[in-house]
Amino acid sequence: MARSYATVGQMMSYAIDRSVVSPDVQMPRDRNRDVELLLRHMLEFVLMAARSRDAFLRTVAQTDHTTGSITSAPRMRSTSPDLIAELLPSSSDTDDSVRLGISLRVGEPFSVRQLSRLRRALGTSPQHLLVVITRRSDLADSEGAAEQDRREQLDRQGARGDEETGADQQAALPQGVITFSWHRLAKRMPKADPGHAHLWETIAEIGENAGSPVVQYPLNARRLLTRPSTAQELRGHLDVFHLASRTLLGTSPHFSTRRGQTGAHLQAGVSRQRSGLEFGEVDRGRPVHVLRTGEKPVPLDIGRLETDEERAQAKEQLEAIARHGSWRTDPGAIPRRTELLGTPASPEVEGARLLLWAVMNPMLLRDRGFDLAPARRQPALTATSLGLRLLQRGDDSGTTYRIWVGESRHWGSLIPRVTREGGGGESEETYAVAPRKKQSTADFVWEVHKALRSLTITH
Repeated sequence: MARSYATVGQMMSYAIDRSVVSPDVQMPRDRNRDVELLLRHMLEFVLMAARSRDAFLRTVAQTDHTTGSITSAPRMRSTSPDLIAELLPSSSDTDDSVRLGISLRVGEPFSVRQLSRLRRALGTSPQHLLVVITRRSDLADSEGAAEQDRREQLDRQGARGDEETGADQQAALPQGVITFSWHRLAKRMPKADPGHAHLWETIAEIGENAGSPVVQYPLNARRLLTRPSTAQELRGHLDVFHLASRTLLGTSPHFSTRRGQTGAHLQAGVSRQRSGLEFGEVDRGRPVHVLRTGEKPVPLDIGRLETDEERAQAKEQLEAIARHGSWRTDPGAIPRRTELLGTPASPEVEGARLLLWAVMNPMLLRDRGFDLAPARRQPALTATSLGLRLLQRGDDSGTTYRIWVGESRHWGSLIPRVTREGGGGESEETYAVAPRKKQSTADFVWEVHKALRSLTITH
């Protein structure tokens, strides 16, 4: 079939023009909402073509109905779909008109409750359809949540799980809800609508990847992670962080397991109500911050400690802060020094931190099929290692996995290791993944996650 006259540039121009005048612009939103708004109008553009509409209805909505148009609708409420269509009766002898709603998502998965509310927003007729398009990993989470909800209902009713059929499992989703992933859209729609294949591929590419963190940094991964001097410097700043956590909070730090976070957060005691400590972005040589969720971090004026005198001064300063319990509710109560105590963190430390935090990014790991283990099972930062414990989604064996760096008190490199931890009759297995020469940061992160994934294959 001949290529359509419509181009990606025309589609993007249309979507941008429509997005900036949408009523949604006046509503509170984040980056993902902005992308969803853009995708809404990109999809509206391609569905202006009758052939594309018919292909979409057959392939995605899985219906034989037709429609004159599928138009965008402002998302004035959380239950509002992104696009709406009135589907025509399948024949002149019937009056089986159907309303179609399309909801788009590039971030976290839909919950069962959200799917039910979105479906009810279309009306009470059992014939109405809701098509939900989301990322492949989020789609698995949504369907898994629906299945879990259905199983809990069966348990309450005393139903037996071994009597369930494939049709029963499909019924786990609310009636009239069809789920589709951006990845599947990229596979199916270019074949169903080859004239607009380039448009469908662009839409799906944005939808599948927009919600994922970007880890393509202008950094030399091999140089940063293999130099002993950088490893020892980072270890020195982590020692300060550990000292501060033990002195001020009486606990050791570990990576946060808070739901919905898009990045790795090494912290202790951070919450919405009270301030804690975080090891994060280097601010004027200071990687250790006082932080409360949703607020701007306040740097702690202590750098790497290299002498006994500096360590004694740091201990004294931290104990003075600890005596003023108000620091957890009022970070302004922390006395500020006129100059940094110790040695500031170098740009190499920040580069190495960025790389390691990307390797341990919970959103990227979720895309690879891994969820964070509960907070109580997360390994604490110790004098020898820093790590993150994971569970494979859908694996009921209880096997745990770990990404970590270190091994001894004196770090010679920051090369990450991936481990399948022993238990249940299985032996522990570990791989070290070193960056290759001229390897991009994105490729290196992918290499580490691929090695982690390989540990799930047992013989």
